[in-house]
Amino acid sequence: MNGQLDLSLVPASLFDNFTLQAGAGSASWGTGAIGGIIYLQTSSQTEKHVRFSQHSGSWGFRQSAFDIAFCKKRFTSMTKVFKTLVENNYRFINTAVYGNPEQRQINASQQLQGLMQDLYFKTSKKSQLHLAFWGQKTHRKIPPIALNPIAVAYQKDESLRTMASWEKTMHNWSAIIRVGFITEKIQYVDSLTQINASNNAQTSIAEAEVSRSFFQGTSRVQFGLNSTNAKAISPGLGNTWINQQRTSLFGSLRSHFGKFETLIQFRQEWFLSKNIPLIPSVSGCFTINRNWKFRGQVAKSFRLPTLNDLYWQPGGNLNLQPEFGNTFELGMDFQSKNSLYDLQIHSGLFSNRVKNWIVWIPGNGYWKPENVQQVKSEGVELSVNLSLRETKKWKYRMVSSTQLLNAIVEKSSSYSNFQSGRQLVYVPHFTWNGNLSVYVNRSLLEIGSTYTGSRFITSDNSTFLPGFFLLNASFSQEIQFLKHEASLSIQINNILNANYQVIAWRPMPLRSFMLGFNFTFKNS
Repeated sequence: MNGQLDLSLVPASLFDNFTLQAGAGSASWGTGAIGGIIYLQTSSQTEKHVRFSQHSGSWGFRQSAFDIAFCKKRFTSMTKVFKTLVENNYRFINTAVYGNPEQRQINASQQLQGLMQDLYFKTSKKSQLHLAFWGQKTHRKIPPIALNPIAVAYQKDESLRTMASWEKTMHNWSAIIRVGFITEKIQYVDSLTQINASNNAQTSIAEAEVSRSFFQGTSRVQFGLNSTNAKAISPGLGNTWINQQRTSLFGSLRSHFGKFETLIQFRQEWFLSKNIPLIPSVSGCFTINRNWKFRGQVAKSFRLPTLNDLYWQPGGNLNLQPEFGNTFELGMDFQSKNSLYDLQIHSGLFSNRVKNWIVWIPGNGYWKPENVQQVKSEGVELSVNLSLRETKKWKYRMVSSTQLLNAIVEKSSSYSNFQSGRQLVYVPHFTWNGNLSVYVNRSLLEIGSTYTGSRFITSDNSTFLPGFFLLNASFSQEIQFLKHEASLSIQINNILNANYQVIAWRPMPLRSFMLGFNFTFKNS
């Protein structure tokens, strides 16, 4: 309803891999993909196994997960079940109270459980049918801010995601048809404010794409059609079903000739009978020599108004225009590899401007969204990845990345709370993270650290949250039983006991511990 996804409700144990694609992705994925894409991936290539894991930790944390994979000729089945319970009664330093006393968090417990099922059928040597199901329920209490010692609110989240896809590949072409259906429900209850609100949303998606290779595989063209229908019902939407229909045509041309690699993409969307201008994207890479690469991207980006932006009562604005932007990126990559080490360095410059930025503005007793802003974000980033020569007994890897960012309001209307030339709220100028992992004789030690700079929490930049540094560590030991595998692990978060806040007046936990056990029974 508001175009957001709560990542805390996405269990990492369900997925085999996470991939972040930075930069504008509107030409590929449509509305909302202005800043990038997170891929949540499961793999159809697996072996027969039964796996069980159990984790316990501070603040009453308990997590159980079970998955089983079955493979036979043309059929593969993967089933994953999980359940998480956590009291979240962690200790924190309350800087909102005189004397900065140490207190315990209240009304913050959470229960999360769910099931994921994947079925793969090889309908022929060149085609495959994939059926997927992901359902989960969450019951979580809503903790108070540090200024308020009382809270009784809670929220129930339910979601069901189903998908079916059919893919056929030939010598130089492939075709994919996908259909999906998502239903989500949020029940929010607060007896102190006499709120009991039920919010329901449903999304159906149908997509077809065809791609073909040319010139001995050096070029590939792709075309596709997508239709997405979203509808919702809520007290804030007048307790009537509201629909939002989007149709889009997209395509791409990927080429690789010698030292040049290029990707040209476009997307044309239709929304509420409106013809949105063509959204293009052009990116390329030039290999200078065996060590150096130069890359760049120029793209348009856009984001459509959400259901809440358009229809929420009171305040919804049917006259809102989509957000439009221009993205520009340049980067240099260096790689040096020999028998002793593999060193990769990635550096880049980026600039992004967004017009018609949608902001909710107070007035006449309620908030209302308006197209009043032009926002610019630009900065530099640098990452270093060093791996030493691996053997069967040991591995060493070090990763470090940093970013400097200015995200400011370039233009602002007279009735907006945002002031021109000011940094956007909760956007730090400087961030850094690093990770060191050492693997020796089935033992793995990992040390991770992050630094987040100060962030302004008011639009006039008069108030800010201080920066914070976090240090985490984990150790795991693999154990081999014939062809079966097991592992024991211990994890320590916030080793230095840092007192920090990500959101103002929402205290974060101090030092915490977690123990884990995993066992995998393999049957070949």
